[in-house]
Parts: sequence; C-alpha cells; structure tokens
Amino acid sequence: MEEGKDSFDGRLADFFPGIVYVYDVDRRCLKYISRRVTDFLGLPLEDLKDCSLDKFIFPEDLALVQRELEKFQDLQDNASHAYNSRMTHRQGGWRYFRTQGSVLRRKADGTASSLLFMAQDITDQWKGQEEVQALRELLHETEALLQFGSWNWDAATDTTQWTQGLYQLFEYLPEEVADITREFFFKHMSPEDAANFQSHVKEAIDTQTGFECEYGITTRAGVQKFVSTKGKVILGEKNEVVKMIGITRDITPLRYFERERERSIRELNRSNRELEEFAYVASHDLQEPLRKISTFSERLKAKFITQLGSEGSLYVERILASTENMRILIDNLLEFSRMARSSYAFSRTDLRKTIQSVTTDLELKIEETGAQIMIGPLPEVEVVEAEMKQLFNNLLGNAIKFHSEEKPPVVTISSDKATRRDKEDQHLPTDKEFIKITIQDNGIGFEEEYAEKIFQIFQRLHGKSEYPGSGIGLAICKKIMDNHNGAIYAESTPGHGAVFHLLLPEKQF
Repeated sequence: MEEGKDSFDGRLADFFPGIVYVYDVDRRCLKYISRRVTDFLGLPLEDLKDCSLDKFIFPEDLALVQRELEKFQDLQDNASHAYNSRMTHRQGGWRYFRTQGSVLRRKADGTASSLLFMAQDITDQWKGQEEVQALRELLHETEALLQFGSWNWDAATDTTQWTQGLYQLFEYLPEEVADITREFFFKHMSPEDAANFQSHVKEAIDTQTGFECEYGITTRAGVQKFVSTKGKVILGEKNEVVKMIGITRDITPLRYFERERERSIRELNRSNRELEEFAYVASHDLQEPLRKISTFSERLKAKFITQLGSEGSLYVERILASTENMRILIDNLLEFSRMARSSYAFSRTDLRKTIQSVTTDLELKIEETGAQIMIGPLPEVEVVEAEMKQLFNNLLGNAIKFHSEEKPPVVTISSDKATRRDKEDQHLPTDKEFIKITIQDNGIGFEEEYAEKIFQIFQRLHGKSEYPGSGIGLAICKKIMDNHNGAIYAESTPGHGAVFHLLLPEKQF
C-alpha cells in the first residue's frame, strides 16, 4: 500500500485513536490501513497489504459489513455513514468497533471508487451496555417470576415511571400507557383504598420516611388482585423530598391462602370444641349410672352373699372390678378433656420442687416396690405448674408400674440444654432455647416400633390383668407438652427399660 494516494495523508492517520483504512470498491480490498491496527488487533501491517475484508473483519459480521458498504454508493459528497461491527484479534476473539466512513474518491460516472473509514474501539462501552441490558432482562425476569414491579415518582415534575413488572401486574403493555398519572393509577382501586393509599404517601412525605400499604386493584382485564406497595422517600441537598421509589408486589395467592387457612383453623377449632364438649358431657353423664351399678352391686353382695354362692359372688366381684376400671377410665377422659381446654397461666417454676411433690404423692407405691427416684439438677422454666405435676405423676407412675419382677425400679431424672439436632428432629423452632429433661427407668421397656403409638389415646401394649390402667396417661402427657409448645418422645429396648425425653422452652413468649 502506498501512503498519500487518493488525496489522503496516511501520516496523520497514525495519530488518530483508532484504525484508519481505505477500501477499494472495485477490487474489494484494502488500499491502505494505519499502523494502529497492530495496537488494536495485534495484526502485522505487512500482512494486510491489498487484503480483503475477511482478513480482519470477524467472520460472523462479514455479511453485515458487506450490506453496510452498499449504502455508501448512495452517499452525497461530504456525507458519512456509521455502523458497528466486530474485528478479529490475532490472539483469538474479537474487538467491537464503531466505524464511520465516507466516499474518498469517485469514478467518472459518480459511483464510489474508494472509501475512507475510521474505526474506534468501543468494546468496553459495548460490554458495559451489554451488562446493563443483561441486568435489565434479569430484573424483568425476576419481576415476572416474583410478581412484582418497581416504580419511582419525581417530585419536581410529578411524574411516575414503572418497570416492566408493574405493567404486567396491571396487565398493560408499556406502549399502551402514555403517562402514569394519579388518575390512571387510582382508577384501578376502590375509593376507600385510594384514599388510604394517598394518606400513607402524604404521611411518608411529611415525615420524610417510608410507607407500606396493602390494597385491592382491578386490572385492565377486570381481574381482582391484592397488592402490597412499599415506598421510600429520597431527599435532596436541602433535605427536601425530591423523589420516592418503591416496589409493588402481587400478594393475591398469599391472601387467599391466609383466608383459607383461617377458615380451616376456625373449622378445626369448632370441631375440637365440639369433640371436647362431647367427651366432657359424655364422661360426666356416665358417672351417675356407674355409681348406681357400683352401689347396687355392693348391696347385692352384702345382702345376698349366701344365696349367690361362689359362682355368683365371682360375677359380682367382676362387675365391681369392671365398674372401678370404668370409673378410672372416665376420670382420665375428663382429665384429658380438661387438658385440651387448659387455660392456666404460665409461671416460673422450679421443676425439682415439682418432682419432689410428685414423689411425695407416690410415696406408698415407692415403698411397696422399693423404688429409687434419683433427681439430678433441674432448671426453672415457664410452665403451668399443675400440668407439670400431672405430667411427672404419669411418667413416674408408669416407670414404677412397669418395673421388672427381678429388680426394684430405679428412675433417673436429668436435664441439659437441647441441641439444634434435638429441635430439628422434633420440628421445633431452632432459634428458641429449649431444656431437655430425660426420665430413664430400668423397667420392662417396649419395642421401638411402638415409640409413637404409646402417646395415642387408649393405646395399650400390655393386658389390663398384668398392668391395670386406662391407656390415656401418656396421651395426657403429650397433650400437656403440646400446651407448652414442646415435645415428648420415647426410646426403649424390651427388657432394658425406657427413656422419655421432654423438650420444654425456657420461655413461652
């Protein structure tokens, strides 16, 4: 290539912060290219002598550049045309350039003979714009996925701008709405909601703080939605309100879920109350006929013992034993019903003193069996003391009742902090502190498969003839732990005793 041809001084081109080149239209090759091509693309100058465009234009952009070159034939003198394309780098990859060109020389018929181009590297700016566009697309996708949109209000012009997500929320296309005016916004709301929204905004501006407001809208398509708007005031240099920004999100599924949950809870509470009332009334009404059966059976036994004979006396004894079992069952049912309707107040209670009181009540059974009750250090916790006493009475009573025939019962009570794993296993909140109380005995134990079944009402693992009882005691224990927002579970191996674990929150509220 020769510098200085076509009225072009190539020496000046080397000072231009880009690549300058002259393109021969007829030969479809370069007549000249500045030395800066090596700086920008790493291509040796001598390799580009009389070369075609495919030597340095990125292959995927060749067709684009050829189409752009055809536009120069229609250019008038002193007019120019610009386009963007990629150029190949010697080390691989490409750089992005903004190319400005004009006709350098024409033929006798006026068509372009050679073209002068100046290409500036805009890779960094282009990548910045590409990143901004990618972020904008990501924001749009996020807004669509999470059903929300962003907005900003300019105080000086009283104009509002919405993001794509907000248009979608109201079911509009951006080009369909010329201006986001107050009238346009409020027409989608009821008068009461509109007044409430304006009140929140005014208070936020007056106090220079933020606001949060929930309200209903009717979309362009007539769909009813519940939305939540959260805004924040932006202050200027003079501490004046210059802007307000925020987000509006669709909370319709959440509100419908909450309404359905509230309805289910009301229905469940109603059903539970009816069941509790039925259990209480049924148990209470059974007491009177039961007393009569017991009384007349005692009179029958006292007055007609000789006439009844040994077989008749046996039948009467069985009636009295069944009556007593029925009385115990009814009493336990009443106790279970009372626990379900518990309204006792929580108080700070020393559990060691509570258990000592229980052992005093069980003193006769302890003496009869030779039981040992070993109580370790126990904390003070917020509990209903009467319910805790009932709980430990049932657990210690069971530990003594289900003892081995070969050895006297030994019951050990200890406590420790509940670990995170303990709370997770029992589905308790891990951010709350719990005390773990362990009650271990050396009794007959039970199969591990019954570890959950034993806490169900009327569930028995042994016959009444061996171990009398109603099968409600552990169900009451579970109900008490539920009332205390805690948990109870058991571990055991037949012949090696049982271990009951109680997880109690240190504080209830």
